[in-house]
Amino acid sequence: MEMFGRVGLVEIPILIAPDQKVWMDKMIKEGKIAIPPGGTLEKGSLYSMFIRMLLHNAMEEQKRQEALDTDDEDDE
Repeated sequence: MEMFGRVGLVEIPILIAPDQKVWMDKMIKEGKIAIPPGGTLEKGSLYSMFIRMLLHNAMEEQKRQEALDTDDEDDE
């Protein structure tokens, strides 16, 4: 199941600190960054999925905060 559907992706380079890379490698090795059921993915794909999930969660949180701010303004 693809969380993002069939959305065209844009390739962007990202820079992370060496300790962050070590952490991500460790999480992948330990299975803490999930591989889809029945699938085996290259590390690069797992990194991509993890970053996309972080962005998705941040966007959802931003929408939630904006809705809360709108409710607060309505109360005034």
